[in-house]
Order: sequence, then C-alpha cells, then structure tokens
Amino acid sequence: MDPRYFQPIPCGAPLPLDNPHAFSVSMPTYQDVADYEDGVQAVLELIKTAYPRIEIHPYVKRAAEQLRRENGLPDGGASYILPSLWAAQHVAELSGTAPQIFESHPYALAYFPADSQDSPFDYYSFMRHCGYMIYSREAEDFLRSCGVELPEWREEYNENDPIDQILAVLHGGYGAGEISLCSSGMNAIYAVYAAIRETFPEERDIFIQYGWIYTDSISILQKCSGRFHQIGRVTDFTALVHFLVENGDRVAAVITETLSNPLLQAPDLPALAELAHRYGFMVVLDNTFATPWNVEVTAYSDVIIESLTKFASGRGDCMAGAIFIPPASRLPKTTAAALFPYLVPLGGRDLRRIGATIGGYCERVERVNHNASQLVTYLAQQPLVKSLHHAYADATGDIYRGIAVDETGYGGVISFVVEGEFAIFYDNLDIPKGPSLGCDFPLAMAYTLMAHWDMVNSPEGQDELEAMGISPWLIRLSVGEGEVAPVIAALEVAFAALAASAA
Repeated sequence: MDPRYFQPIPCGAPLPLDNPHAFSVSMPTYQDVADYEDGVQAVLELIKTAYPRIEIHPYVKRAAEQLRRENGLPDGGASYILPSLWAAQHVAELSGTAPQIFESHPYALAYFPADSQDSPFDYYSFMRHCGYMIYSREAEDFLRSCGVELPEWREEYNENDPIDQILAVLHGGYGAGEISLCSSGMNAIYAVYAAIRETFPEERDIFIQYGWIYTDSISILQKCSGRFHQIGRVTDFTALVHFLVENGDRVAAVITETLSNPLLQAPDLPALAELAHRYGFMVVLDNTFATPWNVEVTAYSDVIIESLTKFASGRGDCMAGAIFIPPASRLPKTTAAALFPYLVPLGGRDLRRIGATIGGYCERVERVNHNASQLVTYLAQQPLVKSLHHAYADATGDIYRGIAVDETGYGGVISFVVEGEFAIFYDNLDIPKGPSLGCDFPLAMAYTLMAHWDMVNSPEGQDELEAMGISPWLIRLSVGEGEVAPVIAALEVAFAALAASAA
C-alpha cells in the first residue's frame, strides 16, 4: 500500500492517488466537507475528480463543450453529453424540461441556453440518478478522436474476453441465472424500476423502500416509481405487514439492501419473500455491500442488483453495474425483456478495465472481511466510540447470520459514531477521506454530512434522521484490502486527539 495513503492528503486530490479516472476525492477536514456542501467556490475549484454522480469529470465536461461547439451553440448555457439520442429525450421527458437536443452518433447533446426557462439542474438530476451518463474513459477517447491531446495514463485491461470473465466471476458467486451488464449500478436500478412500471398492471403502482437505503436509490424511488412508500427501518417489519394488509394488491415491488447503507442492517429476507409470494410483489435486492461471496440470497429475491464499481472492481476507478435474475425469480418474462431499452451497455475501456480487475473479487472479499473483523474488535474496545454498526451487530445480526455463508462475512464496510467533537476526530484521522467505497485502500466518509447535508441542516431533516437511528456525525469506513495495522494506528492518533480535547 502506498504510504501516502496514511499521510495528510490535500483537499481535492484524486482517490486513488494520481489516477485521472478516480471516483473519490480527498476531503480531509470537516470544514472541507461543509464548504463543499455549501458550494464554497474555493473548495469546488480544488475538486477535479469525484464520484460521477457527485461531480462531472473534467473530460466529460470538455466532451460536452466539444459537441456544443460542433453544433454552433453559444457559450454561457448548460451542456450535457449523454450516451444516446434516446437517453437524452427520455431524460427530458422524465424531468419535464425541454432542452435543445442534438445527435452526434453515438452520443447526444442536451443544451440549455443561458435564458432557458427550464432548470438545467432538474435535467441533470434525472440524468445522473437514472445513470444516463458517459464517464471519463469514454470522454477521453472521444476527445482524442477530436484531436485533443491529453496526458497518458497506464492501467491494466482485459483485451481478450472481458465479458466472459465478468460473467464467469458473477456466476461463480451467484450461481445459475440471467445476468445483464450495464454502465452503472444506478442505471441497473432505474432499468428495473422502469421495466416494472412499464409492464405491470396500472393498479400495481406502489414501490416500497424498505430500510434506509443508498441515498441515490431513494431518489430514484421518489422521482420515478409512481406511488412511493417509505419504511425507513428494516427492524420495523410490523409496519411493512400492516401496510401490505391494506395495500398489498397495489404493491409492485419492495426495494431493499442485503446490508443497509450506512447502518449495515439486514432485512429478514425469508420473511419478506413469504410476503412477496402472498401479495404478488417483486423483491428487488441491492447486494453491493454484502457481495455474493458472503450471503446466499437468490432464493429470496426476484431481481438482484449490484454496483460492480465497488468491491467487484476494487479499484475505485471504473463504473459498471449488473442485474441478476435468479432461476426461481417470479419476474415476468415480459418485464425481463423490457429492461434492455433502459440499460446503457457496458462497453469500451470501462468494460475492459473491469474485465481485468474483477478476477480477484472472491479473494478481495476475503481480505476485506478479515480487515472488517479486526477493526470491529478494535473499535468495540474504544471508550470514545458511541455506536458501532456492522453486519453482525445486535439490531439485525441474527437475521444476517441466517443468510450469511459463515461467521466471517462482515463485508468491507463498518460505520461508527464517536463521543465528543466530530471535527477533532475527523480532522486528525490520517487515512483517505472522501465519498465512495470498495477500494483497495481504506476510505472514511462523513456519510450523513455528505449524503444528507440538507437534512442535517433542517429541523425536519434532523428529526427524520433521528427517527431512522442515523447520526449526523456518522463515519462510514470502507476498510480496504491492505494491512489493517496502519488503519488502527491512524485511528489511535485520532482517538488520542479526541481524548485530549475533552481533558
């Protein structure tokens, strides 16, 4: 592991370090996080790369500008590049906006003049939450084809059989079933929602969020799923039962996560599957955190979604998603067929990149399981840890054991809250700090602040977070694959600073 990961990393530095396709960005202090969320220009100017749905990559911005100039459009407006003409038109329909749309095969440009009455942000919001984007490698290739000179970056690719390699690894984890690959996990999630809405009877128009799931998944449900019902705690199974008694014949699907983000709580999947059979709805399961190597969930799910960007890739620099339909799935064939128009195919260098990195998926999970176990043991002994969340924690630990392959399947993420002043602990923690997870290096994120800043800063939002058991000061730690000793050493320094501040 590069020793620079355990030294102060400047705000705005890409994570992985030096990587032009990095999906995280260093935010080393609480003030950096707050300034970023408040839109302070001095901090925004430091950030060159970040998770693609958080920040548009410079190459992607330049590609959009290239298309704007090619189409003779004036500067000063908002330009977005999308993977196809259909995608650009579909996002306009979803967002209720009317950009000028130009096809530049295979891409499309959506352009809002400076005096547009529509909100470009509304368009972009749907675009990113539905996964209708291109990413840095594709933009780089496009710019090079236009004669733009860009720095060279060497990385490993699978030039021979990337699709076969990806499918072989995923079948090794999930077993038999149908797998569809796409350009991102969010595109996979949106395609499932859209296909269900398109093919299910009109009276089945309710989608249920079960558990406090990934914030962008919540956004998709709220924006695109017809009637939306939220049950924010997976421990509130009674509320789900009561809702289904009254509305079960109108529910199309329940979306949940094997391990919720960020509390790492497990829903009772066997009980949920029983309800699904009784009332006829689909169980859509995001298995990104648990991974197919730690749990056996195919018997309880109709559709399994995974962001291959995270632990499957393990490098923090490549977007990809997968949809897995188990053999026993009750998903109608018409719905499965309806997925494909909504999917953005995984291709180009992103396909070849993940084809090169996914081969170590199973062994990667074994390493992060070990590291998470060691860190849980360490953090459980720290007097300044106020709460600790992991797969086997008390709230739903026994439920998780019911689907886990064995007692070692922690997964690569844990979350915790410290006693005392958050900023002192966070600022003194010298490991990489920023959004995303699943990288080979450790990565700490001020999760609630970055994912729910608006809620943290409103009384109503604070009440909702408290009701869900989510602290504004929660730190989500992606444990990494390397030796755990340097991570513990960094935590020791941060805890010492926190203790000294209270003395």
